[in-house]
Amino acid sequence: MHITPSMIKKAHLTASVAWIILAIPSVIWWKSSVLWVIIISIYANIVGHLSGYTAARADEAAEQDEKEKQDKDQS
Repeated sequence: MHITPSMIKKAHLTASVAWIILAIPSVIWWKSSVLWVIIISIYANIVGHLSGYTAARADEAAEQDEKEKQDKDQS
């Protein structure tokens, strides 16, 4: 399966909506739950790394495009 930028955008949007919905019960009922804090922390770490991975892929693609343009210009 090839992951497209469109799929990544949809996944980020879906996760954002899910966390917005989960914010309500977390403020009301789970605010003193250690497990909930652990889950949120793990989620934050995962999202941070995925964002970095996505940015790195974009940089890599931009560099590849630049290299291809330079190769065409030299030909």
